[in-house]
Amino acid sequence: MNRRNLLKVIGISAVGVATVPLWLNAWSTEDLPQDSLELNEEQKLMLSEIVDTIIPAGEIPGAKDLEVDKFIQVMVAACFEEDVQKQFLAGFNDLKSLAKDKFDQPFTKLSDKERITLLETMSAFDDQEKKFNFVAFIKELTVTGYMNTRYVMENLLEYEFIPARFDGSFPVEKTVYSNT
Repeated sequence: MNRRNLLKVIGISAVGVATVPLWLNAWSTEDLPQDSLELNEEQKLMLSEIVDTIIPAGEIPGAKDLEVDKFIQVMVAACFEEDVQKQFLAGFNDLKSLAKDKFDQPFTKLSDKERITLLETMSAFDDQEKKFNFVAFIKELTVTGYMNTRYVMENLLEYEFIPARFDGSFPVEKTVYSNT
């Protein structure tokens, strides 16, 4: 192997190992920065109810209990372009008007069954011009945020930091390589 290539590989590996703790951390709401996406109180309430409808609480906390809605706000504000943010905000208005037309009530006052029906109806709308599905977008961020919360990582997925533990001392009675 060429010495330059070896140094490149070692350098890249060192950077990778040094950054592992940064991206393997589970998040909690204290870790989130302030979001620059300015949702009004009604939109924040709608987002928390949408998140609760997607992953409701049961024997384990739901997405609303783990404050995944705050994660979504920060992700949309920090990681998506302005046109996606505008479409995201417009999705709340579409949902609000659809709830008013279909059930004559605001989304937050609907039952769980009505919310599911409304979200399925809205998800079925396929606007080729926008190329943005509000419900699918929130659903994807909800699942991502939920699966990466500190509660889920530590209690349900039994997450351990790399390199985790090493059980190097245990009895081996028969191995594949032995003749006995």
